[in-house]
Amino acid sequence: MKKQFFAIAGAAMLAAAGFAGGAMISGAEAQSNGKAPVILIVDRAQIVSQTKAGKTIPGQAEQVKKNVEKELEAEADKLKKDIESFQKNASLMSEEVRKKTEQELGARYQYGLPQRVQIMEQAFSAAVQQAQGKILVESQPILKDIVEKRGATILLDRSAVMYAAPETDVTQEVIAALDKKFPSVEVEKVSLAEIEKQIQQAQAKAQAANKK
Repeated sequence: MKKQFFAIAGAAMLAAAGFAGGAMISGAEAQSNGKAPVILIVDRAQIVSQTKAGKTIPGQAEQVKKNVEKELEAEADKLKKDIESFQKNASLMSEEVRKKTEQELGARYQYGLPQRVQIMEQAFSAAVQQAQGKILVESQPILKDIVEKRGATILLDRSAVMYAAPETDVTQEVIAALDKKFPSVEVEKVSLAEIEKQIQQAQAKAQAANKK
């Protein structure tokens, strides 16, 4: 289990912060008044990665990942020892006990551990994305204020624009304001105990559904 289980998530959850379709403000009202829309650009990926809060995420994520890997390695070592113990003592067991133990160990090896690795990967990724999402949520009032002050009618994400004049990009202005308002964000811990709880809940739901 020495391999790397996770890759730190990139600037995901961007759309979840309220930037549907890449545009935040509609230019319909300005166009109906015969005025050209005033367009501003913001780079959400930079907001996530370049703010003080965003820069606290990688270090936290790395520590969470190391803790997760330790837990999974301990689980793998425990399974290995249980298999070795079974192989050593199988001849002393009754046929019924031997078959039951063999089935249980086989299930842990084939499904249990891989399932936990997969769920831990998902939980880790979700924790990083949640932290990134908090930064984008905190940026919303700042963006709204900038849009109102500049009389803008459309706000687009940099990824949706091929070219824009430098003066239309408000990313650095947003980053400066965020650094004062929201200098850090927490990446939630991920533990095997919590994963075990989730697995048990899922199994209980599946059993209840099968009884219906």
